[in-house]
Amino acid sequence: MSYSSKIYETAVETFEITCFLFPLEKDEVGNEDNSQFASSGIKTIVEFDGAAKGLVVISPSTSLLRAMAGNMLGIEEPDTKQKEEALCEVANIISGNIAPMFSRDNEICYINPPRLIDGKGDQEYAFDGAEKESVRVFLNEGVADIEVYYQV
Repeated sequence: MSYSSKIYETAVETFEITCFLFPLEKDEVGNEDNSQFASSGIKTIVEFDGAAKGLVVISPSTSLLRAMAGNMLGIEEPDTKQKEEALCEVANIISGNIAPMFSRDNEICYINPPRLIDGKGDQEYAFDGAEKESVRVFLNEGVADIEVYYQV
């Protein structure tokens, strides 16, 4: 079973409501310059367990990270700490809405606090028996790559 469309919908809704950022179609993004794809160099990981085991990794572009924090806080130039906190908050919301998709019989999933990591390496987050779903969300201010590793 593929969960990609549900993960995508959850992410888009979170970005719209929380950050006032709106989705674009892939062909709309092609007209933009490549700066909106540049990696921010940080990722956040949110692990969940209980009824299902997994983790969510979110990698925003530099422009998206700035827009997330700026829109959430209503400021023009957020500092690094504000950007990191905004990313963690968005990751927490997205993960909290994704994790229940993998539970059986409406059992509870426990969400761990988000962790920031250096996003420059090609790290693999899979664990034994994990399946993976990946989505890319194109938004009016940048791009977010979301990977979900899970075991049901």
